Amino acid sequence: MHEGIVETYIRTKAEAQLRLRAQRMAGIADAAALRARQADVRAVTAEILGALPERVSLSLQLIDRLPREGYTVEVVTFLSRADILATANVYVPAGPASKRPAALLLSNHNVEGKAAAEYQRMAQMLARRGIVTLVFDQLGQGERIQFFDVPMRRSWIGHTVAAEHTHLGNMLFLTGRHLGRSMTWEAIRALDVLAERSDVDGARVGVVGLDGGTAVLRFLACLDERIAAAVCVLGAEELDPLGGGCVDQNLFGALPRGVAPVDHLIALAPKPLLLTYPHRASEADPMAGHVEELRAAYTRAGGAGAFETCTLEPGAAVGRVLRVRAAEFLAKAFGLPNQDVRETQAPTEKAAVLQATETGQVGNSLGHADLFHRHLAVTGDLPPAAELPRDAESARKMQEELRRRMAARLQMPEPTGPVEGHVESHSTDWGLSVEKGRLIVDEGIYLPYAFYTPPDDDQGRRMRPVVLAVHDRGVAAISAIGPWMTRLAAAGYHILSIDVRGTGETRLQPERLDGDPYEKLLMGPESMWARRALNAGLNLFGMRVFDTLRALEYLRTRPDVQAEEVSLVGVGRGALWALYASALDPKVRRVALLRGLGTYKSLVAHRLHNHHFSMFLGGVLNDYDLPQVAASVAPRPLTLLNTVNERRERMPAEEVARAYAFTQLLYKRFDAPEALRVRTTDHAPATLDALSEALGLPAAE
Repeated sequence: MHEGIVETYIRTKAEAQLRLRAQRMAGIADAAALRARQADVRAVTAEILGALPERVSLSLQLIDRLPREGYTVEVVTFLSRADILATANVYVPAGPASKRPAALLLSNHNVEGKAAAEYQRMAQMLARRGIVTLVFDQLGQGERIQFFDVPMRRSWIGHTVAAEHTHLGNMLFLTGRHLGRSMTWEAIRALDVLAERSDVDGARVGVVGLDGGTAVLRFLACLDERIAAAVCVLGAEELDPLGGGCVDQNLFGALPRGVAPVDHLIALAPKPLLLTYPHRASEADPMAGHVEELRAAYTRAGGAGAFETCTLEPGAAVGRVLRVRAAEFLAKAFGLPNQDVRETQAPTEKAAVLQATETGQVGNSLGHADLFHRHLAVTGDLPPAAELPRDAESARKMQEELRRRMAARLQMPEPTGPVEGHVESHSTDWGLSVEKGRLIVDEGIYLPYAFYTPPDDDQGRRMRPVVLAVHDRGVAAISAIGPWMTRLAAAGYHILSIDVRGTGETRLQPERLDGDPYEKLLMGPESMWARRALNAGLNLFGMRVFDTLRALEYLRTRPDVQAEEVSLVGVGRGALWALYASALDPKVRRVALLRGLGTYKSLVAHRLHNHHFSMFLGGVLNDYDLPQVAASVAPRPLTLLNTVNERRERMPAEEVARAYAFTQLLYKRFDAPEALRVRTTDHAPATLDALSEALGLPAAE
C-alpha cells in the first residue's frame, strides 16, 4: 500500500534503528555473546512491560470433569490476581496418572476463547499425544469479555477481541500501564496452574501461541524460564518490527533500544522452537530474514537442531496439518515415544459445555472484577494533586516544571533549522486573498498551508495580527468557515491554517469503508501509525504539537505579521495540539479551543470513550492532566468553547468549570481571573461570535 510522508518518516526512523540492531547482531560470534544479548533483551522487555503483579493463591476450583475418548476435559477457574478470575479447560490424557509433559495453549483473537473449535482441536490433539494441555480465556475472550453487553450478548465495544484489547489498552496506556503485561501475567499464572498439578512434569512444559497469542508467547519467553519448548504459529505480520496491531502486542520504545519482536524468540535459544507461518511456494518468503536470524542464533547457542520451521500453503487442510505438526514437535522435544496420531472427526463441544460460569460470563455470574474496574481503583488519585502556588512567582516556577514534564511526554523532534516557506499559488476565497504553499518543518516533512489576508487597496502588504487555526481535518475544514474568516479579515487579521502531519493533504492511509465505526477508529491508520511511532521511540501527538510550534515560528518571520500579535485557535483534536503549543510558547497572544477534550482522566474513569489513540500520551496521568496544561497558559487569555467529554459530547459549562478549578485558581494568582473563560453555544452563529470574542474582536453588527 502507498505510504505518505508521515508513514515514510516513521519507517525511515525505524529502519535506521534496525540497521544499528543488525550491526549488533552481526557482532554476536559465540554462545557467551548470545547469552549476553538474550539477557539484555529480557531486561528491556521486562522494563517496558513494567513490574509484574504480586502472586496470590490460585484458589483453583474444579467445576466439572468431562470424560471423552482418549482424554478428559477439566473445567476450572483460578485467580490471576486477588480479585480477577480466569476460566480455563485442562485436557488430560487418558490412562494412569503419571508425570506427563504439559502445554499452555495461548489463543488467537477469537471471541469464543477456549471454546473456539480450532483451540479445542489443538488441545485434543496434544492430549491424545500424551501432553496435558491448558487453554484459558484471555482478557476480552470467551467468558471474560471486559465490556460485555448483557442484552446484546456481546461486547459493546465492537465485534472483535482486538477492539476489546485496544480499547482497554488505551486506557491503561494513559497511566503508564501495559495491557501486554497483564496478559503475560495471566499466562504466567496459567503456567502456575500446570506447575501445581501432580500429573505434570515441571521440567517439560511448553507453550503454543496462535497468531495474536504469539505476542504473549514472546513476552512470556522473556519473563518465565519454565518454558521448555515452544510452537509459534505466526500470521503474515506478527514479527513486523514496526508493529501497529493491537496495543497489547506492541513494545513501545523497544526499537531505539535495539530490540525487535524476533529477539523475544531468539531469547528461547537453545530450547526447542517450531516456527510456522503461511507461505505460498510461488511467492517470496515473508519470514526469510527472521528465520535466518533465528537459525544463526540457535547455531551459536549450540542447538541448531532444536529450531524448526513449517511453512503452510493456505488451504482447507492447514489447521489439521498444523495440529499434527505441533503435536509431533512437542512430543519429540519432551522425549515421548513415536506414535501415529490422527485427528478424529468427532464434533467439537458446544461453548456452554466447556464454560465455568452459569451465565457464560465471569462478570455477571461470579461477580469478580474486570481489569477496567481494577485499573479505576488504583488510579483514583491520579493525576497527583498539585499544591496551589502562593503567588505569581511560585506560579511561574510551577509552570516551568509543568512545561518540562510536557516536553518529556511529547518526545518532540529537535528542529533541524529555520522553517522554510514555499509559496505555490495565489487565489481568492470568501473575498480574501489566499496564498497557498508548504512549510518545511522537519526532515522529510512539509505542512500544506493557506494564508488568508484582507485585500489591500494599495495591493501592498500590511503588518497585521494573525490567527493560526489548527483543525483536526486540516486546511479544508478551516477554509469552509467563511463567515468567521471574513469577520477576522474585517477586523484586520491574517489567518494561517495548516495541515499538521497526517491530516488534510498528508493524511494517513485511507480509512476502511466497511466495519464497525468505532473499531475503525481503534484499529485504523490514525491509531495504527501512532502505535508504530511509539515503537520507534517517536510520538505522533508530539510531532503534531511540534508542527504547530513551527508554524508559529514561521509566522513571526513574515514581514506582513505583527510578531507580538499571534493568536492560536484549535478545533477538535487540534484543540489539544493548540493547547500544548500555547503552553510551550509563551509568545502566543490569545488562545481559543473549540470542541477539545476536557480531561485525560475522563478516558480512564468511564468505560466508554471514543477518542483517537493518537491523542494519548503514555503515563501522562502520573504527571498532570489537561487542566494543568491549561494552567501553563496563564495569564494569557484562554477560552474553552464547547469542551467535550470522553464520548465527544459537549460538557456543561459548570462541569468544565469544576474540572478546571485549579486552572482558574492559578489565573487568580496572576490577578487575571477573567482571562480564563468557559463558554458553551448552541448554534454556529453563536459559536463564531464566541470565537471572535475570544480573540478580542468587536461584536458582530
